Amino acid sequence: MTFLIILSGIIAPAIFWICYFYYKDRFQPEPIRNLGISYLLGIATAFACIKFYGLLPFVGLPDDLSALMNSHRIQFLLYSLGVTGVVEEFFKLLPFLFIITRFKAFDEKIDGIIYASMIALGFASFENISYLAYMDGLELVGRAFASPLTHTIFSSIWGYAIGVARIYKKSILIASLWSILLAAFIHGIFNFFTTSPALRLLSALVILLIWIWRIRILERGQTSNLDI
Repeated sequence: MTFLIILSGIIAPAIFWICYFYYKDRFQPEPIRNLGISYLLGIATAFACIKFYGLLPFVGLPDDLSALMNSHRIQFLLYSLGVTGVVEEFFKLLPFLFIITRFKAFDEKIDGIIYASMIALGFASFENISYLAYMDGLELVGRAFASPLTHTIFSSIWGYAIGVARIYKKSILIASLWSILLAAFIHGIFNFFTTSPALRLLSALVILLIWIWRIRILERGQTSNLDI
């Protein structure tokens, strides 16, 4: 019963965020089928990402950050920036580039945010389930709410950049390169900040600022739909 309660606590936040993003795109909503595919792709990429982390020791890199968090802070920072942020954003980006951008319904700039968010939610859901054996109930439920939020925020950066490039017929490759580097950098910095009590407030500030930007972009997109 406890396992089911905890699992429900992980799934419920994901459902909440899915409903939230669907509501934000309510004036010209994406097909539910497309959103479901995006979510499942996020789950698949999270599985692939975890398997990839398992290969890192073969090239001399740790697959577990816990050994670096407290004893090697500089190495942990470099790992967060050069490995964690880059790897996770890259894996989320792959299905977006090769599958999502082919959707005919992808016809607005903000659609990039919506689809990227769905991939991120699937990614975070699988990631949270993988932590079931390592965290207690309250800690896990707290992560279940925070992880989908942060992952969608990071993914929104490259999702919107690629959405803009796609709609305005610009180079998707260039948009992908600069935006994933930015998202990976912010992702890595956020991970580093959250492990330091002195810097934890800064991590919350980073998320808040990007969230405000994200809301403004979505609201501006919805306003333009109403004007059509």
